[in-house]
Order: sequence, then C-alpha cells, then structure tokens
Amino acid sequence: MIPQIKNYLETNWNQFFEVKTSNLQFLLLSNPQGKKITHGKCTILIFKNYETNPTLVAKFLRDRKGRQEKIVGEYKILDKISGWGRAPQPFDLLRINNRYVAFEEFKPGISLKSRLQRLVNKLSLNKLEDVIDQVRSDFRNTGVLLNDFGSIEMPILEVDENSNYAHRALENYNALTSLLSLSDNNLKILNEMLEDYKEINLPTKMVHFDLTPSNIIVDKGELNLIDFEFSTPSKSCFLDPFRFSFYYFYLLYELNLFRGLSCEASFYHFFVENEITQRIVHEFFEATIEGYKQESLFNYMSLFLLSNLQLQIDETDFINDDFVVQTNNLLTISLDILQNNEVNLAVYESKVVEMTDEEVRIEYGKCQNVIANYEAAIQEKDQQLTQNLEYIEHCHKVVAEKDKELLKNTEYIEHCHATITEKDGQLEENNRYISLCHDSIKEKDEHLAVLQENISQKEQTLVDLKAQLVQHEQLIASLQEKLNQNPIVRVFQEFRKR
Repeated sequence: MIPQIKNYLETNWNQFFEVKTSNLQFLLLSNPQGKKITHGKCTILIFKNYETNPTLVAKFLRDRKGRQEKIVGEYKILDKISGWGRAPQPFDLLRINNRYVAFEEFKPGISLKSRLQRLVNKLSLNKLEDVIDQVRSDFRNTGVLLNDFGSIEMPILEVDENSNYAHRALENYNALTSLLSLSDNNLKILNEMLEDYKEINLPTKMVHFDLTPSNIIVDKGELNLIDFEFSTPSKSCFLDPFRFSFYYFYLLYELNLFRGLSCEASFYHFFVENEITQRIVHEFFEATIEGYKQESLFNYMSLFLLSNLQLQIDETDFINDDFVVQTNNLLTISLDILQNNEVNLAVYESKVVEMTDEEVRIEYGKCQNVIANYEAAIQEKDQQLTQNLEYIEHCHKVVAEKDKELLKNTEYIEHCHATITEKDGQLEENNRYISLCHDSIKEKDEHLAVLQENISQKEQTLVDLKAQLVQHEQLIASLQEKLNQNPIVRVFQEFRKR
C-alpha cells in the first residue's frame, strides 16, 4: 500500500501541501498497543522533507474484506465537524488496492495515556495517591472536551443506532450472556436493567464510542480528540464518559498503582473504596451525563461492560477467554454492589502455589534457558542495530553529498538567472534601438516618397518644356524660311555683304 499511497501523494501534492515536497517518508503503525484486532486499521504517519513531526496520517483497514464503512464513516464525521478545531482536518478519501484510504491531518502532542505512563516512570511511583492531581486534572479537562464534542449539532447525519456496538449488545443480549457465568439472579437483574434502559427517552448527541486515554491528545495544554471510526450520533451518550473512566482505571491498574491488587480488587478500590477517586468519578459523570445520580453508577457500568464485550467480538471475530472471565467478574461485582451484597474480593486474588526444590530447580533451568535465548536475541538485535546505524550514517553522508551537489546546482542556476537577466536587459536595449531605427527608416521613406513625387512633377514639366521648345524651333525654322523667301530680306542680306 505504501508505494501506491506515495505515488498518489506525489501526483496530487497540491491537495495536501502548499509547496511541493522534495521527499516523503512513511512510518507504518499496525496495532501499536499489541492488541489482537482482526478488523483493526493500519495507520501510516507521513513525514515531509525529513521533518521531526509527521504532517499527514493515512488510514486503511488491515483486512480487504473488513468493514470498509469504518474508514468511510470516520472521514465523513471529520468532514462534518471540520470547523470544531479539536479534531484532525480531513483531506481526501479514495480507494487504493480495493480498500478505502483516508488522509487526515496529524494532531501533534502526547496522549493522556503516554503522559501518565511517563509521569509514573519518572517518579517511580507505586501508589495512586501520588498521581491523584494528574488524575483529577485529566478527568476535569476531558469532561470539558466531551461536553464540547457532544454539543456539536449534526442535522445532516442520520442516526443509525444499529451501527454502534452498544445497540448490538442490547440486540445480542442472550448470545452475550451465554458466554458469561452469571448467577440466575444476576442475569435477571441485568435483563431488567436492559429493558428499563430501552424505555428511557434519551437525547441524541455526538458519541465518540472509543473515548480512551489513548485517543485524547494534549498539545500545549489543549486537549484534542482522534480516531473517530466508531463515532456517530446516538442516544447511548453515557458510553463515552464510562469508557474513558474504565480505561483510565485500567491504565492505572496496568501501571501497578494499586499495590499489586487483582484487576477486580483494583476496580472496586477505584470506583467504590477510595473516596478521592470515587469523588473524581462522580463529579465527572455529573458533568457529562444528563440526569446522572450516584446510585446509578453501576447500572451504567453494567451496561458498559456488556457493550464492551460486544465490541471485543465485533473487532476480533473470536472470543478471548481471559477478557470474558474479567468481564464476568466485573459484572458480578457491579451487580452485587447494586443489590447491596457483600463483595468478596478474595476470590479474585491469585493463589500462591508451593513448589518443591526439584520443581524450583526445573523452573530455574527454564528461566535460565529463556534468559539465554533473550541474551542471544539481544545480541542479534544489537548487531542489526549496528548495521542499521552504519547504513544510516552512510545515508547521512550520501545526503550531505547530495546537498553539496544541490548547493552547486543552486549557485549555477542563480548564475544562469543573473546572466539571463543581463541578456534580457541587453535585448531590451537592442529592441529599443531597432524600434528607433524603424521609426527613422519610416520617416526617411516618407521623405523619399515626397521627393519622388516632386521629381515626377519636374520630369513632367521638363517633358512639357521640351515639347514647347520643339514647337518654337519649328516655328523659328518656318519663319526663317519665310524670311529667306522675302525679296526685301534678300536685298538687305546682299547689302550687308557689301
């Protein structure tokens, strides 16, 4: 795909760049978080002219047979909200190799997830209280961002609830619950909850449907939103704040800020036991969910967990057993809290298995083999890295040489431009002189025409005078002859002779 995308960008560069680029570089991201997503999308970061930050993002589905409407839908949403300013600007949508490819602006910054990870790693923290200020700030700012997004008016887009995974979860309730091992009583409570939710007349708003800390970008203190492939107007507005809250909690769990508690115990600690985080969560929900009440938290949480299971199935086409077990356990805790039942967190803690000395020796040997394999792999990677560094250094030298050649060419081109400018000046002078010559010749031609006309007149006068002279000569000759014939004249002539 990259060669075809590169060719398209170079051919249609003026749709994406103000000035034609001299070079484009591409970085392909596929499942950057290591998730096993069958229908996930591939993202290409596009850099121009060796810049540090990418300029464009190209997105397409990994599977040609995947749901292409996700790419098309994301582009349409970005196009409709292009004036919002807190999401990437869309540039183009086309089919390449029988797949839709969407081009959009790259939003610079760092995700809330990455920022929290850096904070924890920097401070070597091991408890939630040390990052509570950051947690409070992230929830408060995300609430403002979410309300701003939900207030966007989208009269042009039709509401299709069938397109979101929350609606499919309601429709596929029996199939989903068949995967779980909930008690009959919990199944009954959950079913009643779903039926009550269907009857609620909720307002339709823009819903992102994938509002996680990974998809919220911080740039110069401002929050922006990315990845709109699931976004659509919907009545399931509660899913955005609950998805954000759940995956923010899960991020804290992955960073081991719950002192080694199980996921289930950490869930209970974050949403129920810890007064600080509980207050942060309630304030967040009160600010983002219309008519929210504290006692309804785990009603919404149960609906979210069920819809999240549906999303897992939609995106992978297979059932992840660990994910199903975890969903089952968190649903059980949520439903127990709703019924004021005692929550037994001990059943979710890992059991410590005693090992014999022989088993420890065997396990130690396995670990040593694994370590040896890792060391060999690291050495191989180091060699590859050395080769890559050498090649990069070679590339830098080649680029430096090309830069020198380019500089020479640029200087020669500047010299040519100066020479051409000089010649243009000389040519302009010549053109002016030629124009003067043409004017002078024209003036001489006009004067010559006048002279020629005068000459013609004089010649005609001369002809006329010659004709008169001939006539006069003839007249004189005639008169002379007559005189000669007169006797008086002859006598006079004779007299003169004497």
